[in-house]
Amino acid sequence: MSVDPSNHLAIVSIGCVFPGQRDFRQLAEPQAWQQLIQQHYASPWQNSDPELKTKVALSIGQVSDPDFDYRKFAIPPLFRKAVSKETRLALLAADEVLQQITIPESLRDHCDQFCAVHLGSDAAYRNAAKVQVLRLLGDQLTEQGYSPQETAQQIDAYKQQLVQCLGASSHDRVGEMASSIPARIAHFAQTRGKCQTLDGADLGGIRLLQLAQDSFRCQDSRIALLTSVQCFHHPEQANLLLEQGVSASQTWLEGAISLLVCPVHVAQENQWPVLAELGDIHTLSSTDDTAGHCDYFAGANQVFCQLLDMLRQQKQHCFGHSFTGRGWQISPTSVNPAIPHPQSPIQILDYCPLTALGHDKLPFWQTLTQGEDTLQPLSAEQLHQVALFRPNPQKLSTYIRQAMGFPSHHIQDVTPEKPMMPAKQHRLDVTQQYLLNGSTCLSLPSDAASRRTAIIVATNLSLTPDRIRTVRHLWDQLPQTIRLPRPQPLPQNRWNWYGASGIGSAMLLAQQLGLDADCYAVEAACASAMAALHDAVRSLQSGRYDQVIVAGIEMATTERDLVLCSAQMMLSTSRIRPFADNNDGFTPGDGGGVFILCRQPDDSESIATIRAISGSCDSRSMTAPDPEGQALAIEKTLALTDVTPTQIQYIEAHGTGTALGDVSEISAIRQHYQRTADTIEMEPPSAPLYIGSVKYNFGHCFAGAAALSVCKVLSAFEHEQIPPTPIHGQLNPQLMLADLPAEIPQQTIPWSYPDSGGRIAAINSFGTGGINYHLILEQRGATAEHNQ
Repeated sequence: MSVDPSNHLAIVSIGCVFPGQRDFRQLAEPQAWQQLIQQHYASPWQNSDPELKTKVALSIGQVSDPDFDYRKFAIPPLFRKAVSKETRLALLAADEVLQQITIPESLRDHCDQFCAVHLGSDAAYRNAAKVQVLRLLGDQLTEQGYSPQETAQQIDAYKQQLVQCLGASSHDRVGEMASSIPARIAHFAQTRGKCQTLDGADLGGIRLLQLAQDSFRCQDSRIALLTSVQCFHHPEQANLLLEQGVSASQTWLEGAISLLVCPVHVAQENQWPVLAELGDIHTLSSTDDTAGHCDYFAGANQVFCQLLDMLRQQKQHCFGHSFTGRGWQISPTSVNPAIPHPQSPIQILDYCPLTALGHDKLPFWQTLTQGEDTLQPLSAEQLHQVALFRPNPQKLSTYIRQAMGFPSHHIQDVTPEKPMMPAKQHRLDVTQQYLLNGSTCLSLPSDAASRRTAIIVATNLSLTPDRIRTVRHLWDQLPQTIRLPRPQPLPQNRWNWYGASGIGSAMLLAQQLGLDADCYAVEAACASAMAALHDAVRSLQSGRYDQVIVAGIEMATTERDLVLCSAQMMLSTSRIRPFADNNDGFTPGDGGGVFILCRQPDDSESIATIRAISGSCDSRSMTAPDPEGQALAIEKTLALTDVTPTQIQYIEAHGTGTALGDVSEISAIRQHYQRTADTIEMEPPSAPLYIGSVKYNFGHCFAGAAALSVCKVLSAFEHEQIPPTPIHGQLNPQLMLADLPAEIPQQTIPWSYPDSGGRIAAINSFGTGGINYHLILEQRGATAEHNQ
């Protein structure tokens, strides 16, 4: 089979931000790069309290951006304290790219925004510190004998002081999200392609380039702005990396790098300069830590930094080694053969739901089919009510005290189903243990260990253990009107990094399954799991992997999330009520799902086939839903398949239970799935159109939400039934479902198998920043064939 030259990536524009340097063209000057990395940088923490130092003195080049122009990037004054340093640096790098290249309107719907980060942002750490110190204060006042009323009064007074020094706004949750970085770039650049942020540790740049290369095989992606960004915020963040073997003798560099990439022919069509042409981009199983040795460590920027150095020296190859244990290489030639069907369907071989009920499929299905839910009062361990619950909304408080959460938020309370050393387990995030336990239910193919494998986990990229450690580093910034003992440093070993990072979840899963796999994590707001599925599908279609394990999970019922979402007035005071009249928000939930995907053409053992998946990033603002942006994701997905809208029998909606959100979503559905007289005459529908939402049963699980949606559809396929989405009260008349026409089942109904083909469902998944994904699933397995 001949080599596919269209697989080559062209780099057409570059932007960067480094310590004292914001112009890539200047860095290309002789000696400029060496001067940057050989400059003696002071360790920013060595003069602080001895307990706050890094294990050894480090030379860290930090970036300062006091002149950042918030107005230029349309960030209102009220939200400026909430915007992370990572976001600001990424916007500066992207702006430099966009000053060099004008993206034509014809490409804006197909310009993807992909970003790479590693570990948490300063915004995430500030939010964690604010909530954590309030719990500590509540515990201290209670121990000192204050009544609940006196404790609440003192805490409320302290909250006002916290707001003054660390800020608090409705934008705090948005500002800390890693996925808000590419979303803000998309809003600034006015691009409407797919959007996500990933954590590949120091292989982040490789994952971005591979994702772009694989995506360009399909017509929904024509150009991509790839941005990596790394900051070092506190000494324990550095200690996590030192424990993983990152060299203390290297210069550690903060910064951001943006590359505008596209297929070579797209660059030629638009007469853009080709700064470099990249062919093969791959990773290697490697234990040689001398490969591609550098004088600097740049975290998520590592690969892009070395790529810039390759361009500066006019070399054709670039290679290196990651502290995660894998090597990587970029070369100008292509070694992968062309794929004859780049949009071929992908099979789902197995799945496992993760919910408050555990990871057993049977109670999951029973809850769905009986129209039940998992709503429970939050325990004292899950919510410090004296410190944080206030029935009337106020800053740094939550107005709800029930959710659909895991039984416990403490890792020590969750028994590993596969034995694990306490020294390892107690350093993990509790969501990781729930994920590992659920993965024991998967049935891997007998030859799974010999297949080329990737593991992609949709999750928050800064996990709770990463944030817990930060409060003592921000202690001196807290109001000192009440004396609280500074938290003591927690013991560390090599497993702390796994428990702190998104990629750690994927690597732990690989270890448990006994697979040698490429690993990374994805965040795309509440569409994260769908973004992970997108990446898996594209990498399988390109031939990069033979199988991909995809997981999505988040614990949305933490005190931190309850407080931050309450600030946005997003939570329901009673319970989530998708599609109901006068609904008032969502109920947080804990959970997600795990899936095995493969590209084998034989689907005899598959549960379902992914026929198409695509997305968009388009909305009126960072928080308001927009039917036009959602409709664009649906339009792009339908364009990748021969499935027609009238063949869709069921739509699993995003269904957040807000009046604006539900109306916007149904409006977007109407644009492509309305069954008018003309469409029915051309192709009669194979079945009535039904709509539902799994969030009624298990709450909104953020990064894990779309994973549960997919689990629901797969379970419905297996049981040949569509479960209900009960309407509490009256149906919202503004949905105008009769115009589609569509129904929301109020009891479990048979899912008939049409004569024209398989059972086919569509799934919506939307997120903050206008991040939208749409998926089309079909059942053509043995069960469906039997029913024909």
